Amino acid sequence: MGTGKSTIGKLSARSLGFKYVDTDDVIVELAGKSIPEIFAEHGEKRFREFEVEALKLCAENEHQVIATGGGIVTTEENRALLKKAGYVIWLSAEPEAIYDRVSRNHNRPLLKTEDPLATIRELLAQRKGFYEETAQMEIATTDLTVDEIVHGVTDCARIAFSA
Repeated sequence: MGTGKSTIGKLSARSLGFKYVDTDDVIVELAGKSIPEIFAEHGEKRFREFEVEALKLCAENEHQVIATGGGIVTTEENRALLKKAGYVIWLSAEPEAIYDRVSRNHNRPLLKTEDPLATIRELLAQRKGFYEETAQMEIATTDLTVDEIVHGVTDCARIAFSA
């Protein structure tokens, strides 16, 4: 969340000549409702079930950049699916940068707390090991421009796919 997955994913896909897919869009299509509605009506557990279904659908295809929600790695099945689907790049950022980037977006169900910055820190701490286990490459986005990040993603992908 707030690391640039959507923006970087779209631009990287274009640069690579790949299709861009966002698992959140697939989840909305599968559920027939928005992510905040899924959380409000069914809770995080059901959202994570939709997430597994969406990733399975995405993983069936090739030549695509898949952007995922930050919590997708919390499910062991998803970590295995991601590794099988292709080259996994973790876009990371400092908690303060994430907070600054997402604070104006009110469609973040996990941040509807008294202290969203503390929640971001807690989520990152809980997920860090999963990110490290799943990703072949980490790109810290806090101090990079969009162009620098896209360049890093596309170079890493080209090297990975040519090996």
